[in-house]
Amino acid sequence: MMANDENRMVIGVCTYNRGDRILRTLESIAAMDRVGGRVTECLIVDNRSNDGTSEIIDRFIASGPSLPMRRLREEKPGKPEALRRLFHETDEPLLGVIDDDCLCDPAWAAQVLRVFDDRARAALVGGPISVVWETGPTQIAETYKKSLVDRSLGDAEIALTGSTEFVVGAAQGMRRSAILETGFLESREMDCLRGEQLEAGDDAELCIRARRLGWEIWYTPHARMGHLIPASRQSVAYIARLRESIRRSEPWLSWIAGDVTAERAARELGRARLLRLKSMLFDWRPTRRRVRLAERTGTLRGWRGVAERIARDAGA
Repeated sequence: MMANDENRMVIGVCTYNRGDRILRTLESIAAMDRVGGRVTECLIVDNRSNDGTSEIIDRFIASGPSLPMRRLREEKPGKPEALRRLFHETDEPLLGVIDDDCLCDPAWAAQVLRVFDDRARAALVGGPISVVWETGPTQIAETYKKSLVDRSLGDAEIALTGSTEFVVGAAQGMRRSAILETGFLESREMDCLRGEQLEAGDDAELCIRARRLGWEIWYTPHARMGHLIPASRQSVAYIARLRESIRRSEPWLSWIAGDVTAERAARELGRARLLRLKSMLFDWRPTRRRVRLAERTGTLRGWRGVAERIARDAGA
């Protein structure tokens, strides 16, 4: 398919208290290929930061980057709220949504636009994300770096057709019409990172919703992104919290995708109880015990929640 010069993209950055590193993100966005002007601007949604982030953003905008930029203040916390504001404030048919701790490859937008040009049913497009360690890494962070969003799905451009497969929310190209059709901006099952609260799964839920409506999810190895990981995300305590959240989300995502029956939920719940008990009794190495117990606690909570939801829906 020929490229459509009218298929324009706006870059959106949702940020909260990222004054210590958002400048690197904005510099990388400003240095991206604008694809002959098809990348029109960058809109930064400040999710009520109180650490000087807004002043840093404003100074960078005033410096005159090659890509026009605007900052908006969104008082409701959470990335979904910032994303809703981004959709409301723009009208481009495509959006490139990038987290405030990411470093863009100069060709990221061009590669995402190419996939949208070639794939009329592409709803979401993403690529490989590589960890950029600010310090370290610690041994525990290296072990769990995939959970810190170090992710590659290989060297081939592929459609993600598995029921719960997804492109990572840290850097996604979105087709406006598809996202609006999912209803994700109005309501969703999964929560997200909200200030200091660790949650997971909203990016996967969006992909599941789009796929179930007949849209496609595409991965391209050419849309590369870096992900800054500071020392604060490399501790055992942080990794344990992160793994608990990820494991808790997995049963819910299977349920959203339509892969869970009441029988399966009951079976998985029983298994989760046994595995958590095993960790409590037999995992004695302190680091392994803390992370493994957090993971199995998350799995238990996830399946318990899904089983209760299925039972509640059945009795409604």
